Amino acid sequence: MKAAKKGYPSAPDAEGFYFQTEEDESAGILTRDYENGGQVKKVALSNGTTAIIRKLKGRDFVETKKQIQADNTLDFETVNMAVATTIDGKQQPPEYYLDDLFQGDFSKLIIAYSSLNFQ
Repeated sequence: MKAAKKGYPSAPDAEGFYFQTEEDESAGILTRDYENGGQVKKVALSNGTTAIIRKLKGRDFVETKKQIQADNTLDFETVNMAVATTIDGKQQPPEYYLDDLFQGDFSKLIIAYSSLNFQ
């Protein structure tokens, strides 16, 4: 007998997080919606930490612009992702994402950040 195909979005867990798509589930990217239209993504990283990525607001662009003006070697996507993301509840500088994370973790964060902010 063929197993029933799992439906998406999945049922939310006790904290309200769910898998939005099959691809998100295979990547370990959880989503949570808020009544005000906000949304966050949650990703467990290989170093044991948890990243929470939020939807950016217009004012966040000002912060991104300031950081790039202060260091023109930084790229827009990484700085914007750093502004949108906390790791275990703490903001990290863009260098953290570039120097301290493995490529697989960086890629998961970029995917989660992009799906929230470029839809």
